[in-house]
Amino acid sequence: MENESPEVIEYPFVRLEFDGPLAIMTLNDPERLNAMGMDMGESIATVLNEIAKPRRKCRALMITGEGRAFCAGVNLMGSRKALADGTNKLPVLSGVETFFHPLLRRLHAVTIPVIAAPNGLAVGIGLGMCLAADYVIASDKAWFQAPFKNLASATDSGLGWLLSRNIGILRTKRMLMRAERVDAATALDWGMVCEVVPADSFAARARDVAMEIANDATIALSEIKQIVNLAQRIDLHSALESEAQAVARTSRTKDNVAAIRVFGSKEKPTFTGE
Repeated sequence: MENESPEVIEYPFVRLEFDGPLAIMTLNDPERLNAMGMDMGESIATVLNEIAKPRRKCRALMITGEGRAFCAGVNLMGSRKALADGTNKLPVLSGVETFFHPLLRRLHAVTIPVIAAPNGLAVGIGLGMCLAADYVIASDKAWFQAPFKNLASATDSGLGWLLSRNIGILRTKRMLMRAERVDAATALDWGMVCEVVPADSFAARARDVAMEIANDATIALSEIKQIVNLAQRIDLHSALESEAQAVARTSRTKDNVAAIRVFGSKEKPTFTGE
């Protein structure tokens, strides 16, 4: 029996694909290098709602971009037009606290594993989306930048917090205070990404990695994700307690039973995410 074709849903500037347990969200405005405006942001929010529906049975989410960019940051053309028209209202910039940051909070709160697959440039909020992921696989054509100082602006998207925990304080200041562009090889060396793949094989490899994660023991992976995220702000004793509670939650799940049943043999368990 042949596998069913993946289901595809088109939203404004975002494409959502369901391929078995894997959901793939593609930022789809290549003419503007997938710069994020309000329409794209609203579509992303809709996608996050859709993949959370129990009937979808999503076990992992991959995020990538259409064309030669992952995401060129927030689309500032509306703010530029507002300045040209002589108004002091900057619609996109004023949406940082009310729209873009709440959207990123929702992405960080996704409980299933999130895989970012930057196929090209990831700037500003695009970089923030990569850093919200649990696994980052990058094309060797990808590069990363937070050019806020070029706009005489402070950073957004939680980049000061996220970058300093990924690459250290001095490298973070180097990136932010010099608006330095970081290529994929350097990002791998610094710990911003997990692996780098040649562009000609990137799409296939990224999908394979994401599907491998989606077919893994995803209840345990989700617990591990929460343990690591929580560990950034608690002490050791609290971390030990959180691990004990997580072990109790994963104990005797169907995947746990399947793994224990074949432990010590050459047989590999089949995980169902239950």
